[in-house]
Amino acid sequence: MKRLLIASFVSLSLISCGTSKSGTDIGQEVCDCYAKANGMKADDPGRAKAQQECGTKQVEAWNKVKDDDKKSKEFNDKIGACAKELIEKSLGQ
Repeated sequence: MKRLLIASFVSLSLISCGTSKSGTDIGQEVCDCYAKANGMKADDPGRAKAQQECGTKQVEAWNKVKDDDKKSKEFNDKIGACAKELIEKSLGQ
């Protein structure tokens, strides 16, 4: 029983580590959130709340990647590109 428990723990640990999201993936999730929120009609009463939730999601995402140089760079690069794209879209470009 003890060996089975240890084997299960090791397997779950390896699976968890192997499926870690990249900084780009995490940034894309935040970007998708903002794209969805900004795509709502300006007079939609839920738009402000949706945008606020995206801000919270961005802070949480940053806290996940900030201690990893590679992931934080990927995250920042993705967020920067996303912001540029969303601004251009809002200006009709």
